[in-house]
Amino acid sequence: MDIEQNAFVLHSRPYRETSSLVSLFTPDYGKLTAVVRGVRGGKKAAAHKVAMLQPFQMLTIGWRHNPRATSDLITLQQLEATPLRFPLLGENAVCGLYENELLYRMLYPGVVSEALFVDYQQSLYHLANAQNRLDQAWSLRQFEFQLLDALGFGLVCDVDTQQQPLDPQSQYAYYPQMGAVKLMDSVTEPGQAVIIRGECLLKLPQLSLCPTCMNAWKALLRSALQAHLGAKPIMTRQLFSRAPTTY
Repeated sequence: MDIEQNAFVLHSRPYRETSSLVSLFTPDYGKLTAVVRGVRGGKKAAAHKVAMLQPFQMLTIGWRHNPRATSDLITLQQLEATPLRFPLLGENAVCGLYENELLYRMLYPGVVSEALFVDYQQSLYHLANAQNRLDQAWSLRQFEFQLLDALGFGLVCDVDTQQQPLDPQSQYAYYPQMGAVKLMDSVTEPGQAVIIRGECLLKLPQLSLCPTCMNAWKALLRSALQAHLGAKPIMTRQLFSRAPTTY
């Protein structure tokens, strides 16, 4: 059976003499790892493929499904660039690479990700039009929230751990594996949680920009992501070391 999908490149590395192993994000098959032949070698065709396999360029890929295959690795038979490309430059490009790294590390191979695929494209569009660091940070916060939700790790932002509606004026300690605990009721050291106002928790699922909540959202989402990323650091965060309060 022949399969065709739109895809974005998340990561690539050399493979054998002239090929590359490329991780791709698709709407119907989630993350795929594909062998792309003829990528290296100095020929014009190889240079053309290298140009296509850049981040933020939507591709059309095709391969033949083999029901007897013992590996998830596929060999592409079709590789074409579509007209859709997001021209990210400078810090906007680093933000996009950060999102790619999250997808590369957190996506499950072969799992349908159609809604997240649309969210990713929308985030790249926002980054392409970002004018300042607030715009960049807000795009990242929205995507982090959507990614956690799509993978089944969504944050509970309307009730506390006692199933009581959140009070917008109260402070809460948010524990990634538990949820929100009203600060005066918390019996666990607040240092193990993110301190955040009820108002900011309630606003987050609305995906409506609130500059006063940005720092709290950043801490909350970073804590929630870290619970699933493990000890290995996000490499692209190091590129933001000069702007720690934004990213």
